[in-house]
Order: sequence, then structure tokens, then C-alpha cells
Amino acid sequence: MNDIVLHNYYRSSTSYRVRIALEMKGMTYNYVPHHLRHGEHLGPAYLAVNPQGLVPALVWSDGTLLTQSLAIIEFL
Repeated sequence: MNDIVLHNYYRSSTSYRVRIALEMKGMTYNYVPHHLRHGEHLGPAYLAVNPQGLVPALVWSDGTLLTQSLAIIEFL
């Protein structure tokens, strides 16, 4: 089972950057979509993960939450 979780929106350019970086590193991850136009990123379930309500958000295997695409890419 993979413990890396990427919360994102398929049309978000910032989410796209993180997906590219994960693929370039050969890392597998769980893809969790949040439809921004439908407001899914503002629902209580996602706000419990990321109180900012922004995508992308990467939850690392130890529970560390990383937000902001460039910070996630630098971490990777």
C-alpha cells in the first residue's frame, strides 16, 4: 500500500507540476481529486487535511503535510 497521497485538481497547473515531479522521480502515490469548480476543496473533509483549502497538497508517508507546488517539488 502506498502512503503518499496527492490531493489535487486535474486542470490545476500547480498540481500538474507536482504530478510531473512525482513521475520523474518514479514515485507512486495515491491520487485524490478535488473538483475546484464544484467547491470540493472547501468541504469539511478536505479542510481537515489542508485548512487552507488549496491544491495541491501532498501528505507524506509519515503524515507530514506539504502545500505549495514549488515547496513540494523542492522536498521531492
